[in-house]
Amino acid sequence: MDYDLLIKNGRVVDGSGLPSYVADVGIKNGRIAEIGRLRGTAARTIDADGFVVAPGFIDHHTHMDGQILWDPFGTCEPQHGVTSIIMGNCGLALAPVKNGDEDAIVKSFVRVEAIPRVALEKGVPWGWKSYGDYLNKLEGNVGINVGGIVGHIAVRQFVMGEESTERKATAGEVDKMRQAVGEAMGAGAFGLSTNRNERHMREDGLPVPSRLADDDELFALCEVVSASNSGVIQMNMGRHCVEQIPQYDELARRVGRPIVWQSVQYKESEPELWQNMLNGIAKTFADGYQAYGLTHTVPLMRHFTMKDAQIFDEFPLWKNLMFLPEAARKLAFADPATRQKMRDDMAEPRPVSFHKNWGRVFVEQVVKAENQKYAGKSVADVAALRKQDALDAFLDLALEEDLATTFETTNRGFNPEAMSTIMKSPYVVIGTSDAGAHVQFGADFGYCTTLLGMWVRDRQMIGLEQAIHKLTFHVASIWGIEGRGLLRPGFHADVTVFDPKTIKACAPEWADDYPAATKRLIQRAEGVHYTIVNGKVIYDDGKLSGEMAGNVLRSAVANFSAR
Repeated sequence: MDYDLLIKNGRVVDGSGLPSYVADVGIKNGRIAEIGRLRGTAARTIDADGFVVAPGFIDHHTHMDGQILWDPFGTCEPQHGVTSIIMGNCGLALAPVKNGDEDAIVKSFVRVEAIPRVALEKGVPWGWKSYGDYLNKLEGNVGINVGGIVGHIAVRQFVMGEESTERKATAGEVDKMRQAVGEAMGAGAFGLSTNRNERHMREDGLPVPSRLADDDELFALCEVVSASNSGVIQMNMGRHCVEQIPQYDELARRVGRPIVWQSVQYKESEPELWQNMLNGIAKTFADGYQAYGLTHTVPLMRHFTMKDAQIFDEFPLWKNLMFLPEAARKLAFADPATRQKMRDDMAEPRPVSFHKNWGRVFVEQVVKAENQKYAGKSVADVAALRKQDALDAFLDLALEEDLATTFETTNRGFNPEAMSTIMKSPYVVIGTSDAGAHVQFGADFGYCTTLLGMWVRDRQMIGLEQAIHKLTFHVASIWGIEGRGLLRPGFHADVTVFDPKTIKACAPEWADDYPAATKRLIQRAEGVHYTIVNGKVIYDDGKLSGEMAGNVLRSAVANFSAR
């Protein structure tokens, strides 16, 4: 047989979880044609001797809804072997939208996902109304495969306007929301996402609309997904606790669709929480229903300044101060009485995401030369040098530099055994990249390459076959992504070729490639040599090819309707 592309001599890890084997992979007309010891000619041959050949990775938790419109390759996804992404998580989507409501949608993305307003204003070419119109806008204009979930925030805003941030919906409004969700599912959405995170607000300080939804509204919308016999319910509930498990369980029972919720992670302040959560999910599965926890491969690192920090939002006073105009905020930060109230606020024994440990908050970058001596030191160390209380040292340094000092911290402890157990659990899906979001606070593209480099190769705490299954077919089977996630004849030729000896995620670095030269953090990778989308090589030994090879992924509902 003649092939368009022939990958020779690679170690094939096919995504099923079965043992790997050495074989050739022949690709023709965008599909896997054959796997084995192949003979024949090819327009291009890749020698993968010593490399792993795997299905392209599926990044299912992104916020690329805006970025994909100005960056069709979803940079840096292909560098990490990602061939498909799912957008619209945490209730946030760019459709449906009424003319004149575009800025209301932007307000949620700016605050919740920390995407610079100027980037969205300059980079999003509004003009659609329905969810289907938005997906159609992407057709033929993407370098990777792109699918999405319809967001509860957008749906509620679409039906209720600004009252969506103020009150419960009427029965008539819920019916209209159901219709919008049904239209989105028919157009190809892979489910519905919602958001009840008490810390998630719009840029103007109002709650994101989905937080005003009661259980009746939520269940009514989820039942539309159930009726389609397709898709997932993705949930961001904010505070992660065992007490939420029964709600996930009830929803799984009522809708009969997979529930994917955030999140199961090791938390230093509650070291038993993750195991109790896994036990709760196991019961849901034992009863015959699907509810998956979401996790990541590293404790999430956040970079921040006191111009726009969100990590303190769980503390009411701190949160309110961050919504003040900058001049008023500086005055408040300098006021001794306000500082005492900030200490009192942080001393409350409420469950915390921020660890309250100034020894784990580091000065990453300073503005003034005389403060260079603090770079790389913890705030606790800076306080000792300055002979100050830690909070005073933190705020004084920020004020001295016009709030432009960059700090970094992680909100989770690192427990390798716990994290390994979580990642290997059949009740957990890996992948909280948040790609396209928090671009000035962090860059977490590298969860795939971190899994394969740190956890598979370096720590040997998860097997290669299981890890690749978790990044590919495990995701495709839960979301209902047809014909992807496996290396099988007839499947779409989404493939990544990497060196298992060198694969890793690099440290985040700054770039200014957003619209209006807006800076953001990016994360590159090493060891990924080729990323292939629908049979086309889009990432070729360190360079993007420019080939617009991606497809708009649509659910089985839309695919069936199109037949």
